[in-house]
Amino acid sequence: MNFDFALPLNPKDLLESSVSTQYVVNEVYSSRQVADRVMGCKTALRTEGPVMILDHFDGFYSLLHHFKTVDPAEREIGWELLIEAQQKLINQISSLEDGGSDPQTNHQMLNTLKMLCYVLCRLAELFEAEACKPTTDTASGKGRGRKKTAAGSWDWEAEKERFLELTAHLLQLELFRLWDPPVVEEEFVNLISGCCYKMFENPTVSQVRCQGTRAALIQVLGILVKRYNHALSASLKIIQLLQHFEHVVSPMAQAVHVFVEQFGIKSVASEIMRELGSMDPQDLARDNSGTRAYAAFLVEVAEKIPAVILPSISVLLCHLDGESYTMRNGVLGVMGEIVMKVLSKENLDKKAKATRDQLLDTLEDHIHDVNSFVRARVLKIWLSLCEAIAIPLSRQHGLLELVVGRLHDKTAGVRKGSVQLIKALLMTNPFAAKLPVSELQSNLEKEEEKLKQLMPEGPSQEETEVRGKAEESWAAMESGIQSIIKQMSEGDEQDESISVEIAEDTQVESTVIEIRELLDKSQYRKAVSLLKAAMDSWPDYELFVEPAKDDNSADEEGEADDEDNTQQTKLMEILKALYVGEQTPVPMIEDIDFANPEKLLNADTTEGQDSANEKQANEPVVNELTKQQVLVQYIKACVNFAKQVQQAVPVMCQLLGSKTPSDVMEAIEFFVTAFEFGVSNSMEGVRRMMVLVFSKEPGIKEAVVAAYRRLYLDVPGLAPRARASVIVKNLMSLTIGATLGEHTSLEELVSEFMKSNDLPPQAIQILWEYFTMKHANTTEDESRGALSILGMAARSDVKIVKSNIDVLVSVGLGERAHKDFLLAQDTCAALLKLAGEGKPKILGGVEPFRLPANHDMFVRIADVLVKGVEDLSSNHWVPFSVQAVTAIYRLAEHPDQVCGDIIKQIAGVIMKGSQVSEADNEKEKEDDGEPENTFSCSSGILSRFLALSGQVAFQQLVHLDVMVLGELKRRRNIQEAKKEKNKDKKKNKDADKTQDGDGTTMEDEMGLTGASAEDSEAEYIRKICELDIVTGENLLAFLGPLVVMVCSNPGKFSDPDLRSNAALALAQFMLVSSKFCEAHLQLLFTILEKAPEPTIRANTIIAVGDLTFHFPNLIEPWTPNLYARLRDESAQVRKNTLMALTHLILNDMVKVKGQISEMATCIVDADERIAALSKLFFFELSKKGNAIYNIMPDMISRLSDPETGLPQDQFKTVMRYLFAFIHKDRQADALVEKLCHRFRTTRTERQPQDLAFCLALLNYSEKGMRKLQENFACYADKVSDPDVFASFTSILGKAKKFTKPEVKVFIDEFEKNLTEVHTKGMEDDAVAEKAGKASAAAGKFKKPTAPGEKSAVKKQPAKGRTPARRGRRKQTMDSSDEEEEDTTVNTPTTRRTPAHPASRSGAKKRGRGKKMVVLDSSDEDSDDELFDVKDSRENSDDDQENDQENQDPAVSTPSSGSPKKGARSSGRKKLLNTGGTRTSSRRRPIIT
Repeated sequence: MNFDFALPLNPKDLLESSVSTQYVVNEVYSSRQVADRVMGCKTALRTEGPVMILDHFDGFYSLLHHFKTVDPAEREIGWELLIEAQQKLINQISSLEDGGSDPQTNHQMLNTLKMLCYVLCRLAELFEAEACKPTTDTASGKGRGRKKTAAGSWDWEAEKERFLELTAHLLQLELFRLWDPPVVEEEFVNLISGCCYKMFENPTVSQVRCQGTRAALIQVLGILVKRYNHALSASLKIIQLLQHFEHVVSPMAQAVHVFVEQFGIKSVASEIMRELGSMDPQDLARDNSGTRAYAAFLVEVAEKIPAVILPSISVLLCHLDGESYTMRNGVLGVMGEIVMKVLSKENLDKKAKATRDQLLDTLEDHIHDVNSFVRARVLKIWLSLCEAIAIPLSRQHGLLELVVGRLHDKTAGVRKGSVQLIKALLMTNPFAAKLPVSELQSNLEKEEEKLKQLMPEGPSQEETEVRGKAEESWAAMESGIQSIIKQMSEGDEQDESISVEIAEDTQVESTVIEIRELLDKSQYRKAVSLLKAAMDSWPDYELFVEPAKDDNSADEEGEADDEDNTQQTKLMEILKALYVGEQTPVPMIEDIDFANPEKLLNADTTEGQDSANEKQANEPVVNELTKQQVLVQYIKACVNFAKQVQQAVPVMCQLLGSKTPSDVMEAIEFFVTAFEFGVSNSMEGVRRMMVLVFSKEPGIKEAVVAAYRRLYLDVPGLAPRARASVIVKNLMSLTIGATLGEHTSLEELVSEFMKSNDLPPQAIQILWEYFTMKHANTTEDESRGALSILGMAARSDVKIVKSNIDVLVSVGLGERAHKDFLLAQDTCAALLKLAGEGKPKILGGVEPFRLPANHDMFVRIADVLVKGVEDLSSNHWVPFSVQAVTAIYRLAEHPDQVCGDIIKQIAGVIMKGSQVSEADNEKEKEDDGEPENTFSCSSGILSRFLALSGQVAFQQLVHLDVMVLGELKRRRNIQEAKKEKNKDKKKNKDADKTQDGDGTTMEDEMGLTGASAEDSEAEYIRKICELDIVTGENLLAFLGPLVVMVCSNPGKFSDPDLRSNAALALAQFMLVSSKFCEAHLQLLFTILEKAPEPTIRANTIIAVGDLTFHFPNLIEPWTPNLYARLRDESAQVRKNTLMALTHLILNDMVKVKGQISEMATCIVDADERIAALSKLFFFELSKKGNAIYNIMPDMISRLSDPETGLPQDQFKTVMRYLFAFIHKDRQADALVEKLCHRFRTTRTERQPQDLAFCLALLNYSEKGMRKLQENFACYADKVSDPDVFASFTSILGKAKKFTKPEVKVFIDEFEKNLTEVHTKGMEDDAVAEKAGKASAAAGKFKKPTAPGEKSAVKKQPAKGRTPARRGRRKQTMDSSDEEEEDTTVNTPTTRRTPAHPASRSGAKKRGRGKKMVVLDSSDEDSDDELFDVKDSRENSDDDQENDQENQDPAVSTPSSGSPKKGARSSGRKKLLNTGGTRTSSRRRPIIT
């Protein structure tokens, strides 16, 4: 063999040679011949061994060349032969190492090695490439989508692992001996390493099933790095792989870990850090995929070998200021891992502490990073440090303050991380298991008092004088001592300091005294030498301990001069302290390790017990005083920590109302933890999150139920009875002081607990014991709380109440009820569970639960009501009466009789207690000639009587309209079902006799019998409600005049409670009958506007909302009075009005008109809750088609009105919010044209500015920009205003960002015209100003106008004027286009002419005008004009409903043309007399 095999870079290089001794492939066989050539190698392998490759290399080269076309079975045979040859080659080379070999044999073995490895590596790469290819072949059933590389049972993964293991074995041999000189050539190393890196490119290498292959690959690379000088190349190749393949992050991190741990090679990790640190930050920002892999790789390597990464961390710090947030996350993650696993150990040296502090400072700084992902990542890092107890105690105060600030972050991920970190800090706090601030504060005060007792008394006057003299002496000798210390530090006087020796039995105190004496004698050198010797002998003495330094250059060696200066300064400070008499410093919190405070203090810090007499030699605490100081510092830190956590609670409460589910769920977890740790105000959050049980998010509801289960039901380690008792006490504590909302939420929670069987049966039994006060030491509050819980549990299991009716009646409505109306109220609420919830189920066929009218329950209720009506000391009679009347109407057979008897009995009480006013009778007899009896009674009793009467009227309505009607329907359904069954039987018998019209009617055939019967029943019920409850000859009808009299005479009946209940009763009476309602609407709205008490107005506005639902046509003319309450001085009235209008508008009971601008003003209300509710209303309204778009022009006009509108800054705030709902281009384009037309109707300087501002808020399309230019003439004269011009400039600025090149020319031209007009307008304004001054000067000499003469200038009426709401004419911007004429509005005639509060001004004719309409909000994407319809007759189609928005008629009284049966006649149309123009009113929905 006289050739050399050179490893080629390209397989084609083997086909030609530049050197005569280089091996060349003689012939490349065809794919058909490859099989024969490969099969021929079997015999040669058995006879010659692996050297057979020298003669048969061409066959294997041909196999590589035709790999894709060769049959898979033949490729597998070739692979098996090569693997067998590799095994034999390993054996032969091993034998060569044992015994010597000649150069010729070495040369032969070298060629064999290179040829064999070349073919094996290339063939492995081809197999791997084929395995990585996606395949369309899918296996049926299991294993779908898995790739097939070969037929039969041949598994490439197993073969690959075997090949790598053999290669690793081969590389561990001393292969370098085969080369001359004995250095392995780089091409051979690259051949094997390249094959390994190719295998790493396969995504399956990171999977668990390829764990063996991955380990073998890393083993091969480790050997190459360790023995074949592959470290630098491996580092570069790893970075390249990370850049292009994200799946190699974990394998490469594992490889680096193996290099360091198994092979002891740290240079690879350092080189990778250096390469990553030198990368351009801008390149990292552009290549996000590669950067993400780099960052993940750094973090994973830092997790595995943090100590190796620590020295190289400085090269990565440059990326913290780079643009790539991903790389910042990676570097910060590395810092966190280093601190957690290297720098969190005990007994760190000063350099390590300084490094730790620097890394923690950096992590703290990035809590406020500009990128939200970085902020969230840093908080997760701090969370990991907290869980690993790696945060120094001295940092917790500042860290907690920073994290609490991040609760206000705008990003949900950051807020989530902040809550998690605060919760973790709370759970891992080293202070105490309970953190109530009040208890800790009192404990601190006790310990401080003990410390004061232990502290020595203050210096006397003589001692103060001596100290002052000592300070003066020190000032005199300071310069001399400093010079001596400097000389000694330079080495001039070292002999003397060395000669000073201190005896073993010498005390430190005596040495200190000796140093002072030497200083007094001016023997400075000896004093300094003695001090140095003392510092060596007692290094732990308080005054000799060197204070901690902030070393900001921990990675650099300090200079000698700095060290000398520091040593000199330290000596001067110690000498001054010794001479002047400095006190022992108090241990600082930073210097104390609180990992085990009990061991440190030898005391139970939570109880404040002092056991300082027990000392240990290895403890840092040396005396009782120091120990007490440490204890005080510890409790101070505990108090500060508890206060910081307490400050976070209000923010957490806000997060409970967040729209982001993660915020809510994390806040719930925090409050559970805070409650368990006894945080003082955590109960506020626990109660507030109770309402979230009604959340529509299933996750939030489940979290709330789980939280309360954990807090109140999970009581481990107790017997069943004891556990049930604890659960009952926990639940009863929630009922005490609960609001109505919390009570309702608790009922839902208890119902959920009952459904999941979390409430044990023993708890129900104990609740009954508490209710009946059979349990020892039961209070009244606990008894009522137990009753409330029982009623809540009965919601899920009505048997709880049904089986104990007698107990409830005898106890809850017995003697205790006469003194405790709350108990009676809760009893009625529990009894109401017998009737079920909601309306009766008609189709269920279940007869409703009713008790006879003479049942003991109703007798006792009546007794409590009648006897308790005179007990005015309690304020709970009225709420009890509401529940009592409701219970009677839901459970009694004839509730009207029961309630009628109660009313009569209370009326008898009133009459019995009244007295005849004889003086008034005599006076009336003298004045009128006829005596008139007047009765006087307690206003409190009369107030309760009216409240009861109103509630009875309301419940009678509900009883008839819901219960009776539902029962009639249920019975009719049963009858119809029986008839249907009988009819089917008859039909089967008489099937042959059926004839048309035989026994059937048209209604039967059409299925209308049931419908007609239902209508007749409903009409009958309505007739009863209309004529026979509060009107006609009945009990409630006789009480109606009394209610009206009290409401009509506020001066005579001045008691606020009486007038409040009377107003509510009036509204309840009006709900029953439209006739009664229509007769007293004016009185109700007078109360609404003029009642001095905000409570009465707030209650009345809610009642008006209910009336609007029931009788919409009656209330419709009074709608402006509803909107007027939005400007009420009381925030509660405004809130109730806003909520009522929101409910009415969103349910289509009130049409969206221009008056809705009053609701827009609430967006800037001073009350934050009102502002939030207003925003919520417009958000919901935006979902109703074009509602916001339709009202926008009129809203702009009203809000920009100088007299009734908003200030300009508030106007802009409102418009910014509202215009955010204009999303569609068609709407924006239409608004552009409409707003442009309104420029011509402006009257003040501000109005064009507001219109231009609104135009600037729109998003412009190409069509919108063209419309803006087409209407240039409308606003050309207003562009001279700087504010208007600025708004148009901003429009053009936005348009230039998205326009196409062909449109840019048009925009540039438009901008040029706009600028020219603006410049010219400014000049004209200047000229006009000069002319005005001249005319003013000339006017001084002008003859004044005679008194009888009229001015030449007539004030023209404003076009499109909208009548003012307060009764004054107020000028607004016209809601029509410039071509519109004025509109004539006639006041509708009425039967009555009461002083309608809505009367604004007399109707004034303004000439003939065109019809103003606003399209209904249900019109989708309407492009019709909002405020100008040129041909009203063409738009008078019945299907199109138009609002008279721009013609707000000043209605003095409700029109008599309105239907009287408001909710009963929704199909009718209303005709208003508006100057001969017929308009159709929108159809009202029927609410019964």
